[in-house]
Amino acid sequence: MSEEGLLGKIYKDGEVIVEEGTQSRTMYVIQSGNVKVVKSEGETETTLAMLGEGDIFGEMSLFDAKPRSATVKAVGEARILAIDHENFLKRIKMDPSLAFRTIKQMSQRIRDLNNRVSYALKMANQAHNELIQLKEAEITNIKGMDVKLNSILDSMAQLQQELHKLKGAISSHE
Repeated sequence: MSEEGLLGKIYKDGEVIVEEGTQSRTMYVIQSGNVKVVKSEGETETTLAMLGEGDIFGEMSLFDAKPRSATVKAVGEARILAIDHENFLKRIKMDPSLAFRTIKQMSQRIRDLNNRVSYALKMANQAHNELIQLKEAEITNIKGMDVKLNSILDSMAQLQQELHKLKGAISSHE
C-alpha cells in the first residue's frame, strides 16, 4: 500500500489506541503494523488477541454504543484508520460489502472465542477431575496411615506390656 492515500494515524510501540471502559462509536482498521488487544485485572494484563494489517477492531461500539471492553495497544509502529459511526454508515451505503466484511470478521472472532472457551472448559474439567483424584488418593493415604498408626500403637502397647512384665520380673529377682 503506498503512503499516499493513507489517512490513518501512526501509533508508536505500546501506545494505547483504545482504552478499556471509554465510550466511543468508532471502529478502527489496521492499515499497517500490529496491535494487541488486552484485558486488565488489577496489575495483571491478559492478551486476548493479536491483530495485523487489514484487521478491524472496536467494531462492537458501532452497534451497541457501550464502553470499550478491552484496551488496544500498538505492537511496534502501526498505522490505524479510525471510522466513526456516521462515516461507517455512509461507507456502507456506498459499499455494502463493507458490512459483510465487518460481520465476517466478527463471526470469525466469535468462532475463535467459542474454541478458546471450549478449550478452557475442557482444561478446567480436567483440572477438576485431577483434584478429585488427588483428594481421593489423599483420603486413601490418610486411611492407610491411620491403619499403620493403629498398628504401631498396638505394637507399642504390646511392647509396653512386655516392658511391665520384664520390669516386674526384674523387681522380683532383686
